[in-house]
Amino acid sequence: MTIPVDARAAAEVLMRHRQVTVLCHLRPDADALGSSAGLARSLRAAGVTVYHSFDPGQVPEALAVIPGTEFVIPMDEVPAHDGLVVTLDCASADRVGRWGHLAEAASEVLVVDHHRSNPGFGSHMLLDPEAASTATLVLDVLRAGGYPLDPVAATSLYAGLVTDTGSFRWGGPGAHATASELLAAGAESSELSFALLDAHSFSWLQVLGALLETVTLDVSAVGGRGAVWLAVPHRIIATSEEDDVESLVSHLRGVKEASVAVLLKEYRPQEWAVSLRSRDAGPGRGLVDVSEVAAALGGGGHPAAAGCTMSGDLESISKRLRDFLG
Repeated sequence: MTIPVDARAAAEVLMRHRQVTVLCHLRPDADALGSSAGLARSLRAAGVTVYHSFDPGQVPEALAVIPGTEFVIPMDEVPAHDGLVVTLDCASADRVGRWGHLAEAASEVLVVDHHRSNPGFGSHMLLDPEAASTATLVLDVLRAGGYPLDPVAATSLYAGLVTDTGSFRWGGPGAHATASELLAAGAESSELSFALLDAHSFSWLQVLGALLETVTLDVSAVGGRGAVWLAVPHRIIATSEEDDVESLVSHLRGVKEASVAVLLKEYRPQEWAVSLRSRDAGPGRGLVDVSEVAAALGGGGHPAAAGCTMSGDLESISKRLRDFLG
């Protein structure tokens, strides 16, 4: 049975342990790595032995700018122990990857997440779908437990916050309040934000130009709200930085004629990672909850940002998605 906890109770779980494994999800983004790196550093500063990892444990070059990621070790090198395992930003147990042996050995498993679709797992779970980022929740837990927050840990958490809020285009007043607290603690923001949100190689611009020529717009999709689609084939995925590919969804969501953006990424031949984004279509039309579509296809996420994985040829999975989107 999973026990729901608030930040204070989550801190109490942490304080029971002197040996902690901190994990985030497969193909981590900046929130996953930033929140886990920030938590790992603060725990170490409090004298806790920490193993920081994800499956498989190779930090993407574009995310190595996040402080603390240099201490990530491969999942295969994490020892099974009877202390605590913490999972961060994992919307379901399978998103943690090959961690079953670690969970079985641990006396407790604390899940910290902000995905509404999370079905619940672990012995204790701090779940707040209203939180702007998982990094926000980690800061709440550190504050509740009186853990140290130095400029390095603050910068790691800021990385998760600034990316998951689209540089504060969403997230509400709470996101700005969290940013203020992290900046006051010494977080570096300008160089970090450039590296995570703006930096691309010149060669990627040429690839980007070719890809954008293949974008399609269906103004009748989603009940007339419109959808914009882009598929990135494996031959491009194999020679591109993952963050460059992920940045494509920002170009799609800026299309005025579409309320839903669909990015299809063929990470392995005939295996696709699907990113879905949605925005309010205006009075009387509202936001399309793409997390419901993703959940129906075995994934999850937030109402405005969700994802799943699908197998098959591009035509067949595109048809399935169109059927679900309407």
